[in-house]
Amino acid sequence: MKVSDIMTPDPITYHVPSSINEVIKVLIKYNVTGVPITDQSGHYAGFVSRRDVFANPRETQTAMVMRRSKAVYEDDEVRTAALEMLAQKKRHLTVVDRDGHVKGILTPQNFMKTIKENYGNVKVKEVMKETSVPIWYKTPLPAILTVMNVSGIFSFPVIDDNGTFVGLLVDRDIFDRIDLKFDSILSEMGIADDEDPWSWTGLRNVFKYVVERADIKLPKISADEIMVKNPTVVYANDKLSTAAELMIKYNYNQLPVLDDSHGIYGMLYDIEMLGVFQ
Repeated sequence: MKVSDIMTPDPITYHVPSSINEVIKVLIKYNVTGVPITDQSGHYAGFVSRRDVFANPRETQTAMVMRRSKAVYEDDEVRTAALEMLAQKKRHLTVVDRDGHVKGILTPQNFMKTIKENYGNVKVKEVMKETSVPIWYKTPLPAILTVMNVSGIFSFPVIDDNGTFVGLLVDRDIFDRIDLKFDSILSEMGIADDEDPWSWTGLRNVFKYVVERADIKLPKISADEIMVKNPTVVYANDKLSTAAELMIKYNYNQLPVLDDSHGIYGMLYDIEMLGVFQ
């Protein structure tokens, strides 16, 4: 199979020179987590994801935030793209033609069907490589954001006093539980848009950025108040086809993994599932 067989074609793009606020508007308006960046000639120049924005909260120019990551060609083999994504350790990969024009985009989700069909018998525990960080259920929200900043991890299994798995906390779910006047905050930051109503689901993509830029003091609500209770899980000895099917069906990026005694084993991230192509 070729990259063109699985990629998402004609992605939303933006350009340089530009301000990072312009890119953020695009992320919010189209509810996407990243965009390829083109130069003035329309050729691929780099990529900006929400996590690139998180890592540079005080930078104002797109050129200073975007990563000049390697793209893959639309006629490359799927395995080539999977290995490149693993090498970059990033969840977005731009697809270009031989002239350097953006033709598509890949995220781990694009590989799930191929993984399910060709590597479905591999066990979940055999592909788990990434670090998983449990969060105590009474950890306050400000501390959780600090853990995100330091660890670079954005999803956590939640455990109680006995170490029992009780829920899942993902950064994008935090926004739903916090009552903030984001319209006025965005206006003060210079990224409000009077012509198009903000997509509240899109705003979740830049929640952490807005909090840091606006120096918002978060309420000290605890993890158990904002976590997902009874989340979908897989077991360490489950087949990868089970995990891939769940990720396809619900568009998940990760799944909590339990052991045979229903205790927390870790987290399965979609990007590490690409390890089957090695």
